[in-house]
Amino acid sequence: MQSTAKALYQFFSGFGLPAFTENTVPDDQDLPYITYSLVEPEWNAKATLYAQVWYRTHNNAVVNAKADEITAAIGTGIILPCDGGYCVLWPETPLVQMIVDGDVRRAYINLSVNAYHMPGV
Repeated sequence: MQSTAKALYQFFSGFGLPAFTENTVPDDQDLPYITYSLVEPEWNAKATLYAQVWYRTHNNAVVNAKADEITAAIGTGIILPCDGGYCVLWPETPLVQMIVDGDVRRAYINLSVNAYHMPGV
């Protein structure tokens, strides 16, 4: 699990915003940031994973631009090297959904992940 966790953190931290696994955002953290689910699939199966891009804004454009940046990096699938192997992120459908709650907007990015490394690494 640690190998997958490191690979996902490195990927989601690479977009100029702080990245956190879901439900671990510090109370004093200001928007914008990225959250993502942390799952460890069996080596021969994929698992559902999602990321959310959070902004305090009344403008969808900034949220959409960051979601586009992330989905462009994933493309039709991206290989993330990790200890003992690699993980692969895949786009799923619907790929991106906009969620609005007052002045907080987030793009929900629907993905799946495969983890091709020895269990426990």
